Amino acid sequence: MEMEYKDPSRKGRWIVLLGLVLAIAAGGSAFYLISTAKTGGGGSAAVAKGYVAVSEIKAGTAITDKDIELRSDIPSSKVQDPLLVTDPKLLVGTKLAIDVKVGQPILSTMIATNIPGANFAILDPTETVAPDSEAWRAVSISVSDDRAVGGVLGPKMIVDVFLTATVMPPYAPPTPSPDPLSTATPAPTPTPLGWYVPERSTKITYQRILILARTGTYYVLKVPLRVAEEMAHLQSDGSVQFSLALRPTQDERILDVSLLGETTNRIIERYGLIYPELFPQPNGEERTNPPMPELTAPPSADASADPAASSAPSASPAG
Repeated sequence: MEMEYKDPSRKGRWIVLLGLVLAIAAGGSAFYLISTAKTGGGGSAAVAKGYVAVSEIKAGTAITDKDIELRSDIPSSKVQDPLLVTDPKLLVGTKLAIDVKVGQPILSTMIATNIPGANFAILDPTETVAPDSEAWRAVSISVSDDRAVGGVLGPKMIVDVFLTATVMPPYAPPTPSPDPLSTATPAPTPTPLGWYVPERSTKITYQRILILARTGTYYVLKVPLRVAEEMAHLQSDGSVQFSLALRPTQDERILDVSLLGETTNRIIERYGLIYPELFPQPNGEERTNPPMPELTAPPSADASADPAASSAPSASPAG
C-alpha cells in the first residue's frame, strides 16, 4: 500500500505567519495604550478650548465677531492653555499687536489693547490683576505743546511730570485791640506769616510715567489709583498747569526730589538776576551800567596750543 507524503514545512510557515500577525497586533495595542495614558486617557487633555482666527487679522485692526471662531480642538502641545482667549468680550473691538493668520489660536499676549475702540492697553501682556497688584489706572491731563517737549511726545514714551501751582502762604489772624473797651475794628485783612507771599511754585511731582496714548494736547498716562485721584483734583482746580519732560528709556532711576522746587525768587538768587529799579531816580541821581565783560576767545582746535597765543577777535567785520 502506497502512503501519501505531506510536507511539514508548509504548516510551519502558516504558524510563523500567524505569530507575526499576532505580534504586530500586540505592538499596536501597546502603543495605543501608552499614548492614551500620556494624554490622560481618551485624549481630553491633548486639546484645549479657545478662539482662533477664521480670517487674516492685521495688527492694529479692530476685531469683529466674524473674524474669530471658538474651537475646542486646539492641540495643547502648540499653545499654552492659560493664554488662550475664551471670552469673546475680550476680543471683539480690540486690536492685536501682531498679524494673525487663518486658523491661528489667539492668545492674550497678542492683544495690543484690552479696551474696545481704544489704541492702548492699560496692562502689559505680562501683567495680571491680583489681590496684591498695583491698582493701575489711565488718566488724561492737558498739556500744551510748549510744555510737552514741543509736542513731539507720544505713546510708549516715559516722562516726568512737573506741577506748577499758585501757593498761598498761611496767614496770621487779625491782631485784636489790646484795649478790651476799645470799639476799634481789627484789621480786616490778615497778614502773611514771615516773609512768604502768594506766588507760583513749580516742582517735579511724578517720575517715570508711561504715556499710553495722545489726542491733541491730551495725554493719557498710566498711573496708580492714588496718583490718578491727585491729578483729577489738581485739574479741577483750574489754576494748575502740568509740564512733561522726556527722559531716556534706559534711565530707570527714581531721584530724591525733596530738596527741589522752583520759585521766581530762588531763580533770582541762584543766577543773580537784577532787580528792576525806578527810572529816573526820584533824587535825580543817574545810575550807570557796569562795564560789559570782555569776550573770551574760543578754544583752539589744537588742545596743546597755548590759549594766550590765539589772536583776539576783531571788532570790525572782515573786509
